[in-house]
Amino acid sequence: MGSPVVQRKAKVAIILLRDRRHFIYLLRELFDDYMELTTYSFEEGIQTYINCDLALVPSNTVLERARRYLLPGTPLIVIRRTLSRAAWETLQKIPAQEKVLSVNTYFEMALQLISTVYELGMYRLKLIPFDNEHPENINLSDIHYAITANERGEVPKGIEHVYEIGTRPLDLTTLLDILSKLNLLNDRTLSILRSYESKIIPLSDGFVNIFNHYQQRQQDLATLLELTETGILICDSTGHITNYNHQASAIFKNKNIVLANCPLIDLLGEDTTKSLLEVDANTLVAYLGGVPYSIVWRKNDQGGVLRIRLMQREEIEMNNKQLQSGLCAKYNFQDICGESRLLQHAIHLAKRAAKTDSDILIEGESGTGKELFVQSIHNASVRSKGPFVAFNCATLSSSLLESELFGYEAGAFTGARAHGHKGLFEMANHGTIFLDEISEIPTTVQAKLLRVIQEREFIRVGGTSAIPIDLRVIAATNQNLFDLVKEKKFRMDLYFRLNVFDLRLPPLRERTGDIPILVKRFFEDHGIKIDMPQETMHYLQAYSWPGNIRELKNCVDYMWYLGEGYASENLPVHIRQYFEITKPTDGHLYQQKDEMPLSASLDSVDYFILKAISTPDGTSRRKILAILDAEHHTIPESTLRMRLTKLATLGLITVERGRRGTHLTSRGRVRLDELH
Repeated sequence: MGSPVVQRKAKVAIILLRDRRHFIYLLRELFDDYMELTTYSFEEGIQTYINCDLALVPSNTVLERARRYLLPGTPLIVIRRTLSRAAWETLQKIPAQEKVLSVNTYFEMALQLISTVYELGMYRLKLIPFDNEHPENINLSDIHYAITANERGEVPKGIEHVYEIGTRPLDLTTLLDILSKLNLLNDRTLSILRSYESKIIPLSDGFVNIFNHYQQRQQDLATLLELTETGILICDSTGHITNYNHQASAIFKNKNIVLANCPLIDLLGEDTTKSLLEVDANTLVAYLGGVPYSIVWRKNDQGGVLRIRLMQREEIEMNNKQLQSGLCAKYNFQDICGESRLLQHAIHLAKRAAKTDSDILIEGESGTGKELFVQSIHNASVRSKGPFVAFNCATLSSSLLESELFGYEAGAFTGARAHGHKGLFEMANHGTIFLDEISEIPTTVQAKLLRVIQEREFIRVGGTSAIPIDLRVIAATNQNLFDLVKEKKFRMDLYFRLNVFDLRLPPLRERTGDIPILVKRFFEDHGIKIDMPQETMHYLQAYSWPGNIRELKNCVDYMWYLGEGYASENLPVHIRQYFEITKPTDGHLYQQKDEMPLSASLDSVDYFILKAISTPDGTSRRKILAILDAEHHTIPESTLRMRLTKLATLGLITVERGRRGTHLTSRGRVRLDELH
């Protein structure tokens, strides 16, 4: 293994009930070169969605609360603590069989201390947890001893002997888990753990043996890697390099990047890395410093192995021929981001459609990710090795569209190429053709397109002979195609021929619970490790997003390029106007208008909220959430609060505390009737 140098410090959040600094001091002492550590406490309040690589919490009680303040998918570790050797010696001074009060900042921590002492094998003491909130539950008359970890002030009066055991160190299992989650296991960090082990009482001797065995295996693996003549990179499941040999170092020496813990994406680029990690086995070509290398990838349960070698001239010539076509799909279902039921249902249907060879019609608003679905379907189908051809039907006039789709023969028209031209259908043979904005195809071309789809053959412009093709047609539209059929703007027979498998993509406003997940993905694309204010996230989840995911990405990009942070006043102008957000000079975000227009933008979620609270007695947030869930509009409570604030600002509802609940105003009833 090479000498480990970290490319970027991992951001680690420590989330506590109270503001205590001992965790951060310990981790900084050990791993300051590797981690950027920040503490948060519920005592002081948490006003952001925490954006970090890993979150640490002291107990299961804190674990459930902490999840609400983390961006989705953030890994969490419950810290296990042990005792220092000095603390162990202190406990030995307490007479055997004595009742000993375990005191900490809160009851669960007192229980944890008792559990640790017993787990380490000390049964000579009768340990009793002290409940700070209900001290009357314990009879202290026959208890003369107490142990505490830097919380002497919590010990009840009257205890004669108080033994301070100092800060409880993190157990070796927790530290190894932290390093593993952050892809930081290397020679140096293992050496740090070895030194640290001598100062603590490990919770498990068996684990120490495993740790020693792990170190030996790493040394043996490093020796084996040097026996091969090709470059070898071993990666974990997240695409970070864990081991490599000197041949690989030589290949990447011009990048001035240390390979240990380096993300593959930094070496090979985003597209190449995705192509590798998403399949079990692959062979592709990557140009490194302008030189072509053959990369062979083999996946396993822990990650995978890359073999890299310089390509021979014959291989280069063959690869160039393949590159010239440029007909490939780069996205897979793993690239689709979101967990909402509506989206997962769409993905489920798309995966089923991919297993068939039928034509598909995808309907969805602009910016909902139609091409992402199309490419994913192609790559999951039996045609994945064939070409993928995408074409936007709105880009050309009728005459040009025909020659582009079907091609033309030599001399077919003035300016035609001397040898003719292959059309897109011919180029997509044995693969998939994607016709975006199918609703924009002129009626004069629709009849010819129908014949191609029915007969799987076509005639070039200016030609006389039919050319057979074998392909799948996937069409997409942001219009209601059936309405166009009824208006006689789209052929009915073509509609039903395309609509063998109909797939509808939900707009973002109907899956607002996915917005934090998408924001995290956009942050990762930019390498951003900045917390998102909860207030801003609430606005993002309450906005209607007419431009869907594309608009959300543009919003996040705008705030990033602006470079003034992610406070709500830095949102794009049109979103600030939607909520009447101003630059906060008086501390107020909203400006109430006496005559807010009834035409203000409301969506289906707003409609069901208004409908839910239209009863004479009003209703609670919990009931509103249940009604929304039944209508397949599941949103978090934080988003509902923002929606209610917006509706109250528009003068459509009144929000009252306690049992009075939320009620429609007269304006709200008028608006509900309009929306019905």
